[in-house]
Amino acid sequence: RKTARTFSRMATDEIKEFAKRKGRRACHEARDAFYKCLELSGLHDWRQGDAVPSSCAKTRKAYEGACPASWVVHFDQTYSHNKAVSQFLEQKVRVKQQG
Repeated sequence: RKTARTFSRMATDEIKEFAKRKGRRACHEARDAFYKCLELSGLHDWRQGDAVPSSCAKTRKAYEGACPASWVVHFDQTYSHNKAVSQFLEQKVRVKQQG
């Protein structure tokens, strides 16, 4: 039976592992592979909380396994925000060109 103390220790060990360059590199590579999969699947407007397409489920699982959960949340929020800003700016340009 795992206790709160065990979870705290696991979190500390996880943080130590990802503080190393090798752990960060693996995390970033898994993250990039997942986002590339989304783009190749045509999901240019995927947002955090949206369903992951079955074609990207494997890369998502690898991403979640390679990165601490807090990093996944942060990266997903950043990805979603950057996509929303990009789409907004593209729409402003289209409107300006039309009018």
